[in-house]
Amino acid sequence: MAREQIQVPFGYEPPEEKRKGTVLVFETFEDWTEADVRSLVDWAENKSFKRLIFYPQHEETLRRMDIRAEMPYHARVKQLQAYLEEVDTALRVEVDQWEGKRKKYTPLDTSLTFLTDKSPEPHFMCMSDRYANLFVTYPSFKEWIRKARLVILRQFHVPLNPQLQAYEGRWEVIELGNMQ
Repeated sequence: MAREQIQVPFGYEPPEEKRKGTVLVFETFEDWTEADVRSLVDWAENKSFKRLIFYPQHEETLRRMDIRAEMPYHARVKQLQAYLEEVDTALRVEVDQWEGKRKKYTPLDTSLTFLTDKSPEPHFMCMSDRYANLFVTYPSFKEWIRKARLVILRQFHVPLNPQLQAYEGRWEVIELGNMQ
């Protein structure tokens, strides 16, 4: 197939990309509503992100993290996708189902590596306060907090782990209902 030649004026530089970065959302998405999804998409759009990746976790992963999920993985994915169909946005929004294909426990490090390798930087890890408290106890937390910023959703209103205070410049807390 022949390549098409494009002519541009001398000194032309392509316009600078205004949207940057990726938000990786780790959650069960079991208790989420369409309003919660819409609120998070609006927040990401206001912050001018390029991509928003929802990453529901498999039951086996949740069990190892001591998090209960009443709904099976595929039901949660189907519900999340239905919510996303109702949201109109210019943002590239997707549901990553890699963990569902694996059908087994996937360490958070493995999931983060997989997602960050295929998405544009800078990376923001978005998780509920309950997830963040677990994540801060993992040995790899110190490495990941340097690579990506943490966005904590005040969803379960549990007190945050005091170890987070050492990295207070690398994370922020937002409420699902009123994200600005």
